This record gives sequence, structure tokens and C-alpha cells, in this order.
Amino acid sequence: MISIKQALIEASSFLRENGLSSPRDEAELLLAFLLKKGRLYLYAHGENELPLNLREEYRKMLFRRSEGEPFAYLTGKKEFMGLSFLVEEGVLVPRPETEHLVETALEWISLLFPQSRDGKTLRILDLGTGCGNLAVSLAYHLPNAFLAGVDISAKALQLALINARRMDVEERVAYYCGDFWNALPEDDYRFDVVVSNPPYIPRLEIPLLSSEVQKEPRQALDGGVDGLDAYREIFRGIKKHLRSPGFLGLEVGEGQAQNIVAMGCRLGFVNKVEIVRDYAGIERIVMFQI
Repeated sequence: MISIKQALIEASSFLRENGLSSPRDEAELLLAFLLKKGRLYLYAHGENELPLNLREEYRKMLFRRSEGEPFAYLTGKKEFMGLSFLVEEGVLVPRPETEHLVETALEWISLLFPQSRDGKTLRILDLGTGCGNLAVSLAYHLPNAFLAGVDISAKALQLALINARRMDVEERVAYYCGDFWNALPEDDYRFDVVVSNPPYIPRLEIPLLSSEVQKEPRQALDGGVDGLDAYREIFRGIKKHLRSPGFLGLEVGEGQAQNIVAMGCRLGFVNKVEIVRDYAGIERIVMFQI
């Protein structure tokens, strides 16, 4: 027999020995997930026996976590903008810093399109939609908006469609499989807003990333030699697909913001440019108004 309390002690020790930074928290979160209970339950029922079948499942999950598998892949869920998104292996896990892009986009929409909350249908494009966290979150907060999401991964788009259905925005979100602009069905497909969290990690830096990040899909990470390939592709087609007035919002990697601003300014995006820092003080979001 092993109690919940003892199982947590052993699990925390195991994760600590394998270098995880928050072993106790992760041990508790994984066990609470398996038990389908809140973390407080673990303390209130610490002397209860942990069922044998769950012991084995817990052991497997702990081993996978010790090997660097993302926590979200183990639970199949990741919270983003207060919403619970389904995630799975082969699809990029939503990051907290990407919430800054949603929040800033919503602020710009309220200023540039104040009528959008009173009936005007906004057309918004999410390039590199992944599990749909950007598109679905914007659709959830903008009940009159129509969202289109593009991704090169059919697997990601299948998951994005499920997430749109779970958040009850499926009728206002369309997904297209392909490489950036080439995925759109028509040459004159135009939008009021374009947002993107594209791959932006320089290729030679990927082997230096944590084992956890390296288990995520490389195509969602690899930004080319200098990390800027995806931005070049976005700027290549942006004027053709962005209406005026409208805006482009981009998440960028550390140290990339000024290069992205320069790219936009060369195209004439000088009406309004804003750089937003994340909670770590990193220049994380670049916004352009056309």
C-alpha cells in the first residue's frame, strides 16, 4: 500500500533528481490530474491509498516528464487567455507571452474599429495558428469577428478545429492548410487584422534549447539561419491581404524587434508602430498600422 502523501514525496524526489525546477508542484499537478481532483484534495486525503492502476499510470507520467516531455503533452491541456486548449504531441504548446499579442490586438481593435463590438464583422487572419489559441481566443472575445487560421501542419489544424468547437466559435473560424499566404483560397482574400506567432528561433540555437522545447515540432520553432525567415514571408504578402485601415501584430524573439520594425518601415508601415514588452522586459510584440 502507498498513500497519496507518500506517492507525492517519492514523485517530488524523483523529479528533483532529474533536474526539474518545480518538482513538488509538478508532482501534485500530475497526480491531481490523474485523480481528477483539485490540489487541495491531495492534502485533505493524503492518507488515502493510491489505487494500483493509478500508481502505474503516475509512474509512467513521471518518467515521461523526467525525459523532458512537455507537461501539457502529459495532461493534453494548456490554459491560454483563461481558456483551456487541447494540445498534443506534434503541436506547439501555447506560451504565456503570446497572451500579450491577443491583449494588444484587442486594445488596437477597440481603438481602430470601435464599431466592431456593435455589429461590424471584422476579418482577422492568424498565420501559423497551431492549436488555434490565437484565433480561437480572438473569436471568443470578439463575437462579431470572423477568423481564418493558416498552418502547414494538418495535425495542428485538426486540433485547432476541435478547440474552436469546444469554445463554441466553430461557425466563425475557418482553417486552411498550407504555407502562409499560399494556403488562402483566393488572391484577393483580404483582412482587417493579421496576427502571427511564427517560428523565430535561429536554426543553430535549436540544439541548445531545453529538452522539453526540443520535443515540440521543429517546423514551429525553426526560423531559419537568422530566425527571420517567417517574417520575410509575412511581409512579402501583407500589403496584398491587409485592408486599410488595418494592422499587423507579430510576436518576435528576443533581440528581433528592431529588425522587424525595420522590415515593416521599408514597406511603408510607418503610420503607427508599437513595441510591447513581456513580463520579463523582453521586446515581445511588434504592431504596425496601415
